[in-house]
Amino acid sequence: MFSNIEKTEDNDALKNAFNTNGKSTTSITGYYIREQIIRYLKKWYWFLLGAVICVSIAFLKIRYTIPQYSVSSTVLISQDDNIGQSELSAFKDLGILDDTRNAIENELQIIKSRRIISNVVDNLKLNVQYFTDGRILEVESYPKAAVEINFLSEDSIVKNRFKHFNVLVNSETSFSLVDKDGNVINEHSFGKTINTSIGDVVITPNVDVIKANIGKIIKIKISPVANTVERYREKISVGIARRGSSIVRISLSDGVKQKATDILNNLVEEYNKFTIGNKKTVSARTADFINNRLDLISGDLSEVDDEAAGYKSKFGLTNNIETQTERVADIDSRNVQEISRLNTKLSLIESMRRFILSQEGRYDLIPSNLGFDDITITNNVGKYNALTLQRKRLLKTSSVQNPVVVNIDEQIDGLRQVLIGSLNSLKSTIKIQLGSLQTQDRYFSGKLYNAPKRQKDLRVIEREQTIKEQLYLYLLQKREEAEITSHITLSNTKVIDKASVLSARLVSPNKKMTYLVALLAGLLIPFVIIYLSDLLNIRVSSKEELEKNTSMPMLGTIPIIKNKAKIVISRTSRSGISEAFRILRTNLDFLMAGNAKKTGKVVFVTSTISGEGKTLISCNLAKTLAISGKKVIFVGTDFRDPKFHEFVKLPNGKETVGFTNYIMTPDLSPEDVILHQETEDPFDILCSGVIPPNPAELLMQDKVKVMFEYLEKNYDYVVVDTAPVSLVTDTLLISALADICIYVVRENYSDKRILEIPENLYQNKRLPNMAVLLNASRNKLGYSYGYGYGK
Repeated sequence: MFSNIEKTEDNDALKNAFNTNGKSTTSITGYYIREQIIRYLKKWYWFLLGAVICVSIAFLKIRYTIPQYSVSSTVLISQDDNIGQSELSAFKDLGILDDTRNAIENELQIIKSRRIISNVVDNLKLNVQYFTDGRILEVESYPKAAVEINFLSEDSIVKNRFKHFNVLVNSETSFSLVDKDGNVINEHSFGKTINTSIGDVVITPNVDVIKANIGKIIKIKISPVANTVERYREKISVGIARRGSSIVRISLSDGVKQKATDILNNLVEEYNKFTIGNKKTVSARTADFINNRLDLISGDLSEVDDEAAGYKSKFGLTNNIETQTERVADIDSRNVQEISRLNTKLSLIESMRRFILSQEGRYDLIPSNLGFDDITITNNVGKYNALTLQRKRLLKTSSVQNPVVVNIDEQIDGLRQVLIGSLNSLKSTIKIQLGSLQTQDRYFSGKLYNAPKRQKDLRVIEREQTIKEQLYLYLLQKREEAEITSHITLSNTKVIDKASVLSARLVSPNKKMTYLVALLAGLLIPFVIIYLSDLLNIRVSSKEELEKNTSMPMLGTIPIIKNKAKIVISRTSRSGISEAFRILRTNLDFLMAGNAKKTGKVVFVTSTISGEGKTLISCNLAKTLAISGKKVIFVGTDFRDPKFHEFVKLPNGKETVGFTNYIMTPDLSPEDVILHQETEDPFDILCSGVIPPNPAELLMQDKVKVMFEYLEKNYDYVVVDTAPVSLVTDTLLISALADICIYVVRENYSDKRILEIPENLYQNKRLPNMAVLLNASRNKLGYSYGYGYGK
């Protein structure tokens, strides 16, 4: 009889009845998403706590962060005197320059150069800062503080030291130097010399505000000028306002709006001074070159004048020209003028060639206003001077090995060769013209051969005199032009928008963005923590997770028990856990609907490991069946580690006579070891008995089958608390006696990896009619809503 107990014929139908694995893909996806949302919503307090903490941190960060204000200035840089299209446009086809943007970028680097920013630091004394304690943060006093420090030592000492002074204002006439903890070091009077590690200093008061600062500490911070320069070089941003334009935007962020404004405006002024100084240098070099040439030409002209005067005086000649030679002389005079003009050009060309070819003038400026008719030479001279000037500017902040300087040197050498070639070509052209005119001059001279020889000699002298005079007058004119240019030199920078305190805008901290990021972080961090905890969790955490990891029918869930009572169900109980056991009873009846037995239905309750709650489930299930009017007996077959005595009070506790005593004692009958309760809705008890040394061998005895045969005849339900299946073989030895097997899995306790054990038992049909039950579920949505459940 017991070896062929009837089993449910259609396990697949039961699986579809109790499991959700038969749902459509769309339904399962929607269900999964809904469950995930609910999973996170149940932990809303973590998100609230994270948002509150992060927003609080953001509030403290904003409150204790020094505000930074951005101030900007817009200037237009003219490219007329820069390295750009006017000077080097001829070289664009050679690929030397990409576009005029290079010229502007060079100027941007000059604006941020150490030399100019160092001048700004010196002008505004930026290496000395004054701070006073505000309500929350230290506040920098600018442009005037309550006190001012003056240095009597050399700049080389002061500008290269770090030093802090804490000045406690005692009165309008005295102060004390204190340490960082406020302890007085010594007391001094304002205006008196103080000897310090950076030399002698004098601290003077600001009479307008000193009275209001009595009792306050003024902190003076002195930094090396080089460090201050580098700090502002990093903070100052210089860039082209729009691509392809010459408008430059200079901006600076600082905690003091007025300070940032003064720095930018002073920076533009220093840049203007720098560019004007460079232009004046060009004019000065041109004037020096012209003056040197004037000295030489003046001497030559004096010699020719003296020669002409001596010749006329010696022979008593006058300026009258005889009538017969008037016409020829007129034509010859025009030729002489042209020859004189060409000789003047040749002289200038030769002077220019010698200057360019000289090694000492290799990187010197070439006079740019000598008035050559050849526009190519004029343009190349301008390009040459622009490159030379740029080279000198770059060498102030770099060395000759700088790739940019090397590139400029190559361009200068190239221009020098171009100029030499152009001058040689022009010289050859003029010589051809001069040769033609000289041929004509010899012809007309032959015509005048009959004139008095002295008149002819005088004409030669006058011709040379005319050449020298024209060259002298020409140089005088150019010197005057250079002088005028040097006194009306203008900067190539035009300020469009000056830096202003009114235009300053707060850039840090950005309150809206900070709060938004903090809020998002406060919501994201708990989400990530919960997600990672779920990802790394190896425990069964929900009914859905259990269904996903096993194909057994789902019999139900039992919520976690929060009170100390072991038997949690009674006839009048309406708690959530009581309703859960009633649902379990209903599902159990439904699952056993195919069983032909009317009485003696054997229900095994087992689990994988100890502690998953099979004893709690089995005894409360027995109580639930007893409440329904059925005759029920609880049987303990966990002979190794019985725990039923912790749930129900037994006569002798753990040593109460039970199943093992019945098996080992031939004289005992089933009636001798069955206990009857005297409570409301009682169920009988067959406890496990004394712990034997050989539990497995006892369960293989024939008396086990005899006992179950007796129980099936006398009870409607036999609820059996068995041993864990993964630890011992006890349950499998008597599995054939069961009509249904309830497999208990405990939420947040059972390892997901050991679910392979019940799944293998189910697939291999090692236990009859298996159905899984989730114990200690924390999902409150199942039993605590509607119709008064959970009250």
